[in-house]
Amino acid sequence: MPRKPKSFAKLQRNRPAREPYDRVLIVCEGEKTEPVYFEELRKTYRLSTANIEVTPASGSDPLSVVKYAKNLVKKESNLGEKFNKVYCVFDRDEHTNFDEASSQLNAGNIVSARSWPCFEFWLLLHFKYSRKPFSRSNGKTAAQLCQSALKAKLPKYKKGMQGIFGELAPYLDDAIKNAEIAQREAEKNGEPNPSTEVHELVKYLKDLKKV
Repeated sequence: MPRKPKSFAKLQRNRPAREPYDRVLIVCEGEKTEPVYFEELRKTYRLSTANIEVTPASGSDPLSVVKYAKNLVKKESNLGEKFNKVYCVFDRDEHTNFDEASSQLNAGNIVSARSWPCFEFWLLLHFKYSRKPFSRSNGKTAAQLCQSALKAKLPKYKKGMQGIFGELAPYLDDAIKNAEIAQREAEKNGEPNPSTEVHELVKYLKDLKKV
């Protein structure tokens, strides 16, 4: 005999209890590094899984990230639920639909956490401030060169590295300051390579319980 679908009331009862702070959805382009980083951040600051949902997108390009985020928001809305903030984490890299994806942000509560050329630039800022641009060279993409620069500072780094947040946590305040300076410089001269918005999401999560 087929199972009866769960009622809305039952679905609500089965949800874990939320804490009295924002409910946040973080959709990541990467399947490894970014989800691992934000899950470790969530655990470090003891943020509830009922409030903070971190998930990779169903596709590996910026437009897929934005579409996936919108679909999750719609599903929650159909259940009578909502996220207070939705962040889309994706890279400039060499994606052809980066600009199109960016143009679909800032609607409702969907916020970008983009990096030029890639998420590893945010990690690199934990070690030093730099605005030296990354450009394709010798058969390597700008993102690959940025990853190599990070490995020069953190030799054991690899995609999906466990413990990455804890490893870099002692330098987090420096990274935030460096990212803020890089962002201001990027806005001033109109050249975002390299820069990141990830620090804005990190600061928001870091202080979430204090609001």
